[in-house]
Amino acid sequence: MNITDEEIFDILDGIASEELLQRHERLLQNNEAYQLLFKEYASTHTLLNDFAVEKTAVNFTDKLLDQWELVQEPEVVLKPKSHLHLYFLVAMCVLIVLVVALIAGMPSVQSIKAPLDFSVLTNMIHQKELINFLLLANALLAVFILDKKVFKPYFRM
Repeated sequence: MNITDEEIFDILDGIASEELLQRHERLLQNNEAYQLLFKEYASTHTLLNDFAVEKTAVNFTDKLLDQWELVQEPEVVLKPKSHLHLYFLVAMCVLIVLVVALIAGMPSVQSIKAPLDFSVLTNMIHQKELINFLLLANALLAVFILDKKVFKPYFRM
């Protein structure tokens, strides 16, 4: 004829049946252990009833759901564009310009029997502007590769 904790909570909340209330009254009159247990539950129940229920902020649920929907949207990750085709195009243009410059400086077909004269090529190499351009291009290429392969992975950590 024991009463469970849930039934005691029903009594304290005022939703117990008549039969349960009768059993409760009998146990209160006859059983001291039940009296102590019920007093403990009753004091806890009153403390919880006196405790102020916190209210949420205005439109809290709506704001939370809006943010939740934003977070749940799939994030579009764009694949970085490869500029390899652009670099290849520039390299091919430079190569074509050098080939045209060499062909323009070559001796005519009639004088091919004679030994080739590479003086035009050596003159081009000795020009200070060409050497400076090539050095600058190599330095920029080295900085670009160093940035891509060393600095970016290092600073991502």
